[in-house]
Amino acid sequence: MWTEYYRPKRLDDLVGHDEVVKRLQGFVNEGTAPNLLLWGPKGAGKTSMVYALARELYGESYDENLMHIETSDFVEQGKKWLKENERFKFFYDEQKSGVVMFKEMIREYAALAPINARFKLLFFSNADLLPRNIQQALRRVMERSNRTCRFVFATTKPAAIIPPIRSRCLNLHFRSLDKSGVLEPLLQAIAEKEGVTITDSGLETLADYARGDAGAAITILEAAALSAPTIGKKQIEAVARNAFFQRRKAEELVDLAFAGRYRDLRARLEFLMREERISGRELLVEIHEALRKKMLRATANDDANLFARLVVYEGDADLNLCTSFNTMIHIEEMFTRMARAVALRSS
Repeated sequence: MWTEYYRPKRLDDLVGHDEVVKRLQGFVNEGTAPNLLLWGPKGAGKTSMVYALARELYGESYDENLMHIETSDFVEQGKKWLKENERFKFFYDEQKSGVVMFKEMIREYAALAPINARFKLLFFSNADLLPRNIQQALRRVMERSNRTCRFVFATTKPAAIIPPIRSRCLNLHFRSLDKSGVLEPLLQAIAEKEGVTITDSGLETLADYARGDAGAAITILEAAALSAPTIGKKQIEAVARNAFFQRRKAEELVDLAFAGRYRDLRARLEFLMREERISGRELLVEIHEALRKKMLRATANDDANLFARLVVYEGDADLNLCTSFNTMIHIEEMFTRMARAVALRSS
C-alpha cells in the first residue's frame, strides 16, 4: 500500500511540522526523550512521527523497543483483543477482567528494562479513548517506570486526556497538513513517482475530500490510479463516494433530523453504530462536517442562529462521550435536541 510505502522513515522526512521535528531531533542527539502527548487532526502525521522517532533512537532494532497499542482495538474488543494478540496473550487470564489485564500488561512492560537501549517507547494511538480509570493507573506507572520506559500518547482530543498525564508529557501540536500548505505538493510528488498524472482539478478535489488527512488522500490517489493513468476530478469523486461511507451516512442523519423524521433517524443510527460498528466519536466528527456544509450554505440570520445552537448541542455530546459507556444515548439525545430546534424554527 502507498500509505506504508511512502510513510516517512526518518524525522527529516516529515513535512509540515518543522518545529516539532526540530524539538525531537534535539532529543535524539542527546539519546533521550520525554513522555510525549501528540495532538492534532487525524492524518496529520502523529503515528508516522512516533515510528520515525523510534528508528532514530533505536536503528534497525526499533520494533523491539516500541510497543504500539491501538486504543480503539482494546476498547472495542476487550479481552478478545488480549487473547488473540501474539504480543499480549501472555497476560491473558480468563478469570480476570479486560481492564485488570490491560493494567497488568502495561505495568509489566513498562517496568521491564530493554536489553539494547536506555529506555523503551510505549505508544497509545487514539489515546482519548482510554477510560479514565486506566488513565489514572497509567499516571502512577509513568512515575515508577521513568528509567525504563517513555510514554507517547497521540490524540485528536487532548482535553480527553486527564491533566495529571498531560502535565507529565511534553505537549506537541500537529497542524493539519492542508493548513501547512504541504498536502498538495506531497500528493503531486507521490503521483510523479508512481508515473501517474493528476490534473489540477483532480488534485483540488482530492485535497477537498481528504481535509488534511494524508492517509486518506494517499489511499484515494492509489485507488484512482488503478482506473486510469490520468486522474481528474471525475476519477477522484468516483473513488471518494465509496471511501467516505461514514461521511455520506452522517449527512443522511443530519438531513433526517432537519426533516423531522426521528423514527427513521433512530433506526439508521442504530444500524450504523451496532451493525456497521461505527463508533460515536467517528460519527460525531462526520456529523460536524455535515453541519458545517449546511452552515456555509446558510444566508439568513435565523439560519445562522439555528446552526449556532446545533453546534452547542454537538459540543455537549462530544463532552459527554469522554466519560460515557453507551455512546448511542448521547448521540440520540443530540439529534433529538437538533430536531426540536429545527422544528421550532420552522413553526
